[in-house]
Amino acid sequence: MEILAHRGASGTAPENTIAAFKKALVDGCDGFEFDVQQTKDGEIVVFHDWTLERTSNGNGYLRDHTLEELKKLDVGSWFNDNFKGEKIPTLEETLNIIPDDKLINIELKEEHSIERGTEKKVLDIIKKYPTKNIIVSSFSHNLLKNLKELDNSIKVGILLECALVNLDLYIENLGFKIDAYHPGKSFLNKKDVDYLNSKGIDINVWTVNTTKDFNLLKDMGVTRVITNFPKEIRK
Repeated sequence: MEILAHRGASGTAPENTIAAFKKALVDGCDGFEFDVQQTKDGEIVVFHDWTLERTSNGNGYLRDHTLEELKKLDVGSWFNDNFKGEKIPTLEETLNIIPDDKLINIELKEEHSIERGTEKKVLDIIKKYPTKNIIVSSFSHNLLKNLKELDNSIKVGILLECALVNLDLYIENLGFKIDAYHPGKSFLNKKDVDYLNSKGIDINVWTVNTTKDFNLLKDMGVTRVITNFPKEIRK
């Protein structure tokens, strides 16, 4: 079972920063999960929240700021003074530091993405990195459908924060092929795991931060866990 670093090693470094991604590499992760959204001037950056307050010294919605404005923000000090001066990375800056042998799970945020063409911009960037192993996930399955229509070779995974009564029927009626299923750790059962494994669909579970949860999911037969603490889960 593989280990993906959730927003980098976000338990020990500020999430979605170059520092967190480098720390995860040192900690021996098998890959990464991180979030992307679009700036006011159409750039794709790695950032989770719609608003800036929680993890930066900025204010307001990220989408209302240009990349130049966002690059002036500090996204490290909120976590620890040792990370003062960390900047919001672009998607390309992030991809540039991740080795080709690591799986990269890009979560495409939903709000305003379709009308702004965010999925097309993300796809254009991904195409610049043909040697990278990339999968795009989203809670918006319409976004993923749009991606598949733009490029059917792109790998996609559906995110869910609920349990589906008939998971098999839902997947079979999506209208596009998925490569992975990304449930929250509380919304998974052995029946669904067995079905997904029989279909060759990867199961990447979030957010797994305890040995108890890790062992339970390993026994169930999931493909990967997404964790804030890749070093501890690796142990």
